[in-house]
Amino acid sequence: MYATVEQWQADCPWEIVTDEVTGVSVPKPPEWETLALPGVPLAVRQPLRPDGFAANVTVNVEEALAPHDSLAAYSEAVLGNMMVTLTDLRVIAIDDYELWGLPGRRILSAHRNGPYSLALEQYWFVGPDGVATAFSGTCDIADHLTHSQTFAYMVSGLRPAARVPHD
Repeated sequence: MYATVEQWQADCPWEIVTDEVTGVSVPKPPEWETLALPGVPLAVRQPLRPDGFAANVTVNVEEALAPHDSLAAYSEAVLGNMMVTLTDLRVIAIDDYELWGLPGRRILSAHRNGPYSLALEQYWFVGPDGVATAFSGTCDIADHLTHSQTFAYMVSGLRPAARVPHD
């Protein structure tokens, strides 16, 4: 068992990708690539399948502003946004999740995006300073059993953001 995320990351066999602006970092599977997406501190994906889809992870960082500055209120706001933006959303599980002493939530859901039926595994944490870190792992629903292990390993080595990005 590791006392800190830094100790965990030092022993991790995968590359650790870090966003220098926010301080957030996550382990990246060896065969996955790092992407540069506007407004997204970290994004990685597996190689594209022949149909153009790839399992992927994004890590977003934002300030959890009042009235959404507690974990419960932030969770309610995120779920509300998901209900509006994701087609045919089905929430499968909502669990409390603690990461390095920071309370958070894990949500497993399914939705459609064009021709794809997708599983979305999200974890989010709101630090005492109001910085929210959201990890989102998306894969084809048929591949979720395989990718859920990858997502869980990546989250176990997630270092939450220390600060919000600058505009």
